[in-house]
Amino acid sequence: MNKIEIFNLIKTVKGYEKSLKHDSLDKNKKSVDKPFQKYEFLGDRVLGLIISEYLIENFHKNSLDEISRRFIHLVNTNTLAKVFKYYEFNEIFKHQLDPKSHKNSVYADALESLIGFIYKEKGLEFTKNLILQLWKEELNTLPQKDPKTYIQEYSQKKNKVIPTYNVVEESGIKHKPKFKISLKIDDLYVEGEGVSKQKAEIVAAKKMIKLIQSK
Repeated sequence: MNKIEIFNLIKTVKGYEKSLKHDSLDKNKKSVDKPFQKYEFLGDRVLGLIISEYLIENFHKNSLDEISRRFIHLVNTNTLAKVFKYYEFNEIFKHQLDPKSHKNSVYADALESLIGFIYKEKGLEFTKNLILQLWKEELNTLPQKDPKTYIQEYSQKKNKVIPTYNVVEESGIKHKPKFKISLKIDDLYVEGEGVSKQKAEIVAAKKMIKLIQSK
């Protein structure tokens, strides 16, 4: 389905435009007076259920870790915002979102609110078909593990130990520190630098992954 077909399908849900006035335009109202929040709450749960069911049915041979990584990717704020922008839902929400706001979280909340309203009015099967259509470009995505998780799992599987990151050097001034961190696994050794220990560890982990994969 293209964007126009998606729009036309959504517009068959009577009253959709009345339920989606975002909090950004109602800052002075009490929470109880904001139907947007309630539909957003519902939409979040409906989306989670539909995506979970899809993953279990289509990736049942995968490990739970892989399914969880897929799920987290599919329901996170950035993915919701990506779907919102791709289908130009700002046209549906015209005059309902604060025009000064361009935050992904606002777009994600708005899409969840729309899902919640559609589910309430049209039921699960209609909503499921819509969500799977909207998410079709993302459904088979398996996001990469973050570098430190990759290294930890590699080290535990190979050597039964958790890798240790050591501070080699700390320099710079108080408000602009610089850290050099070392990481050693067997005979492989790397160092990473960053403005925080965490960032330096990530750099070191990325370097270690390259060494491991080049062996």
